[in-house]
Formats: sequence, C-alpha cells, structure tokens
Amino acid sequence: MKPPWLPLASLAIALPLSGCGGPPSNEEAEKAFAVLLTQSGAGQITSIQDFQLAGCVKAQEMEGYRCDTTGNVSINIGDHQVPVPVSKNLRYAKESGKWRAYAK
Repeated sequence: MKPPWLPLASLAIALPLSGCGGPPSNEEAEKAFAVLLTQSGAGQITSIQDFQLAGCVKAQEMEGYRCDTTGNVSINIGDHQVPVPVSKNLRYAKESGKWRAYAK
C-alpha cells in the first residue's frame, strides 16, 4: 500500500515544474513572427518557409527569450511575390498566454 502523502508529494513537485515554461516552440515563434511582420507594415505575408529558432537564451534586459531566428518569408508587394531571407536575433515573450515577437 502506498503512503497517503505520496500522491500529494508528486503533485507538489509536478506543479512548479509545469510552470517553468521555456522558450517558444518553432510553431509558436513563427506565428508571433508573422504578427510582428504584419504589424510592422511589411506587406501581406503569403508564406514562411524553413523557419527555425536556435540559441534561445533568457533575455537579460526584459522578459522572455532572445533567439536566433532564420527562415524565408514571401511578401506580396504590388502583385509580386518578394522573397525575403530572415536572419535576426529576436526577443519572444509570452503575454496573456500568447507568444509575441519583438525586434528589439
């Protein structure tokens, strides 16, 4: 028979660990990146390919994580698909349960 306190001890350990979080997944960051581009007035984003995060570290100056962000974005400008390579260190922070991307 298990001691009656064992399930409570397991729960007490699991709850803090589940709140640790960590950097966004590639999918979460890609969505946040698309919002950043749209809000910056870059044009209509038609697709994002080969999106990857690397080297994510806890941001020092603000909340969130700084991640090397790479990929290729296609933007519709004047009925032309303009490919734009992306290679930038961006900050990702969770606000109201959603990830947001910041250029600074």
